[in-house]
Amino acid sequence: MKYEDILSGNARLAGIQSLLNGQASRRLLRTEVQTMLRNGYHAGPFHLTRAKFKPGRKLSAYFTFPVLNTVGKPEYPFHLAVTWQKDLYGNNHSNGWDQLQDEANLSGLMPVQRELWRELLDRGIKLTVWPFDPKFPHLVRLGTPSHVAGVFASLGIAPDLKQLPVVTPIRYRPGERHVLRYEISSPETAAGRRLYGKLYSNEQDAIRAFGIANRVVDWLDASDSGLQGNRPEAMSREDGVIFYPHAHGIPLSHQLHRSPRWLAGQLKIIGRALATLHNGPETLQSELNQNTFTNEAKVVKRASEHIQVLLPETYDKILEILDSLQGHYSNLPQENSTFTHSDFKADHLLSTPQGLTLIDFDTCKLADPALDIGKFLADLEWWFTLQEIAGVEEAHAEVLKGYSGEGEPDRTVYERLVRARLFHALILVKIALRRVPIYKKDWAERTDRMIRRAAQVLHKAINV
Repeated sequence: MKYEDILSGNARLAGIQSLLNGQASRRLLRTEVQTMLRNGYHAGPFHLTRAKFKPGRKLSAYFTFPVLNTVGKPEYPFHLAVTWQKDLYGNNHSNGWDQLQDEANLSGLMPVQRELWRELLDRGIKLTVWPFDPKFPHLVRLGTPSHVAGVFASLGIAPDLKQLPVVTPIRYRPGERHVLRYEISSPETAAGRRLYGKLYSNEQDAIRAFGIANRVVDWLDASDSGLQGNRPEAMSREDGVIFYPHAHGIPLSHQLHRSPRWLAGQLKIIGRALATLHNGPETLQSELNQNTFTNEAKVVKRASEHIQVLLPETYDKILEILDSLQGHYSNLPQENSTFTHSDFKADHLLSTPQGLTLIDFDTCKLADPALDIGKFLADLEWWFTLQEIAGVEEAHAEVLKGYSGEGEPDRTVYERLVRARLFHALILVKIALRRVPIYKKDWAERTDRMIRRAAQVLHKAINV
């Protein structure tokens, strides 16, 4: 099977999955990764965690694997990014890439790696391993324990470290985003401390995100809504990073199987807290970028380009849904945009004995507040379906009950909830496109089923 046919989509889903899962492809990747390791070390089993297909351009895949020593003991967990691309131009960037690799080596971040990047130009394949990312060159510094210890001291986070922090990559997506975990030993406590570093491509984005996160947490603290925020501990402008303390608790997405009574109480609190965020002061809207229903629909359409090639009939359904959604949304009463979390979902709500904690404020936008409501309803539907739990409509009702409060909602809230039903359908499509793994055998069936469910939600919304 030719790579050109696979990347164009002509080889259909079987071609994509042959590159991601096929024995020949995995053997090739393993052989190349092995050449990137120093003598005496071997790559353990590959675990595919994410894949993205952009027809006619590239296929990206992200793996984790352990590196085994001479006696077969795993010593280092590794993150690998692989891209199959139509055109690779190796010579125009190799000098800068070599310099970054040399910096990582001098910093002690290549204990078992001989190389951090490798390109097979004749096959159109690029491989990179952590901490290599030319678009985030400061990833090397922030992965270096001695440098991080100095940053912590300068920020007053840990001024008297007896041991260097242990650095572990949590998310490695070259060119997109990175999250690092720092474990700090403390002579005062046996457990020590754990921080997370979120990297930004430039200083301005880090400053903006830091300000937004603090304002949101301030408002939640002052509102007595039953929801608290995870406040960033510090920011380093020079390194373009925000440090967050470890947020204790269990994601709500892992607790949906608990008693209906417990879950109903949590969902009411969440609905009430979301209304509190939407009714926050104008200062909460500072520095937020604008988002609209039209923009969100465009994002969904762009994200469906692989569906057009691999599942053309399902793609036609998506276009029908998007056209209908935009037509109906534009005919509904509108309101001024306000603060929205814009990624309000069960994974970002942590349950603790002390209450609920909201995390991750990177996507906050100035938008229709119906976006957050619809997003959360769609996210709950995803988790209920994935875990085969009954009662999602009852769960939705508890969220809306908490949001609108006792008695009949006023006209503004009522109209907001009507628009939220359309966002619910829109985000269901988006979830189907982004969360159903393309490397799984049942990808086509699950994707089509989610799109059909979105059509049902839309039908119900416009016929209420």
